[in-house]
Amino acid sequence: MRKILRSNYIFDGENTPFKGYIAFKDETIEEIEKNWSYQHLLDDQTILLEYDEYFIMPGLHDNHVFFSGYLSMQAGIDLTETSSELEALQKIEAKLDQTKDVPVYAYGWSPQTWGTLPTQESLDQLHYQGPITAIAEDRSYCWMNQQAKQRYGFNEKETSAESRFRLIKEMLANEELLQTVYQKFEQQLLSRGVVSIKEIVFDDAEFLKTIKRRKLATHFYIQSVEQPISTALVEHYRAEEFPAKVTFGGVKIMVDGVVADETGDITGEYASGKKGPEINYQTIANEVEKWNQKGVPCCLTTEGDKAGLEAAKILNRFGKRLPEGAFNSISDLEMITHEMTKEMAEGKIAAEIYPQILGLNPSYQEAYMPEIIAGEEKAFFNYQLLRSADIQLTSGTDLPLFITNLPESIIRACFRRFPAGQETWQHENGLSVLELLQSFTKNGFLVNRKDCYGVLQPGKSATFAIFDRDLTQEDYEEVAAAETIMTYLDGSVVYEKVSPWL
Repeated sequence: MRKILRSNYIFDGENTPFKGYIAFKDETIEEIEKNWSYQHLLDDQTILLEYDEYFIMPGLHDNHVFFSGYLSMQAGIDLTETSSELEALQKIEAKLDQTKDVPVYAYGWSPQTWGTLPTQESLDQLHYQGPITAIAEDRSYCWMNQQAKQRYGFNEKETSAESRFRLIKEMLANEELLQTVYQKFEQQLLSRGVVSIKEIVFDDAEFLKTIKRRKLATHFYIQSVEQPISTALVEHYRAEEFPAKVTFGGVKIMVDGVVADETGDITGEYASGKKGPEINYQTIANEVEKWNQKGVPCCLTTEGDKAGLEAAKILNRFGKRLPEGAFNSISDLEMITHEMTKEMAEGKIAAEIYPQILGLNPSYQEAYMPEIIAGEEKAFFNYQLLRSADIQLTSGTDLPLFITNLPESIIRACFRRFPAGQETWQHENGLSVLELLQSFTKNGFLVNRKDCYGVLQPGKSATFAIFDRDLTQEDYEEVAAAETIMTYLDGSVVYEKVSPWL
């Protein structure tokens, strides 16, 4: 059965949106034209879908995702509706089996709603012999009993995924929990038009082999957390036959910390007088050289401008050893400078931004960027420098930092608006909507070597994200209100928004 999608707004992954149609049969696009002259295709084996005011584009690729982080934020007892520590304690206690000492997980409580932070002592008073952990919904605090602190080796405020890796690995080994949360994770991404991800895994990717049902394509990178990444493991993953839709991508290396916390490596010093961390860049260079010699791409994560420049120099030096079509990359890119982009352009290094990042600031007045490093505001999120250097630009979310949201990405990275207020962040240094759309489609699939997806062309996969309005319009409130109404993957509907009145 052939289907024809007709619309006034088709984005093919490359060009300005146009009025036209897409004809596809089974998994493959047959025709795509910039007109509505599809009459020659109409017969009793063809369905015409008049999506005239909808926005049709290729399915999205999110280029930086931690399923493990999402798992740790969705595991166990749901405390999202609790209004106090006492209410949460009662809910946790009702689930405890005092005859066992198995780990108990909880999530979703709000420090803002509670008005105070809970204490270890209140959990200890439940007299449970196993570990209890309860992560806050904003990931600012992990409420734990004494057994949990001893077992996992981090404190309440050490809430990064890297700090909680022992806890996360324990969750990943729980097959029932893994299957349940993965299906929720996948369905949430499909509901945002996402059909493919670059997944960051800690130390090994064994849990990816155990997920039984999968629609999302997963291209994974290994990050060392507890132990160095062995050459033998990488060679094994490159040769191993993973489950369908799972492929090995490369190695991820953390370079510096977080600029907002004054742990990013910057040129000069912070407004407080503090300097950036001491980083052994030679050690990082040795790692990159080792992997690039073997044809394995590296993704270096940087925030500070000094870290970004040093990372770009390293990748430029060794990236020429990569095979055709493989890209080294730099992710986060909070501070961007001309010197950095010059090195990136020379080394054909892909840029991986988080376009929803302005949303971490409630408003312009409450933004940390003008205060944290005096006189360096222009370096923050200066995407114009990436554009002018013609660098391959991709987008990710660092999920669960953000859940992929294309309309919000446009509001933050193109309109450069904060969640509240009318002030914008250096609008001239933002992206055009076309550039952002390309970063989630053509570019994202290209740098991950998925050439059947990301563009709408005859012979390519019939994989689409369909939104309920034009995403390129100038009314930012209209764009902000846009929703995914349907996602096609290889010709099949994998998500459809159900109207509330049906």
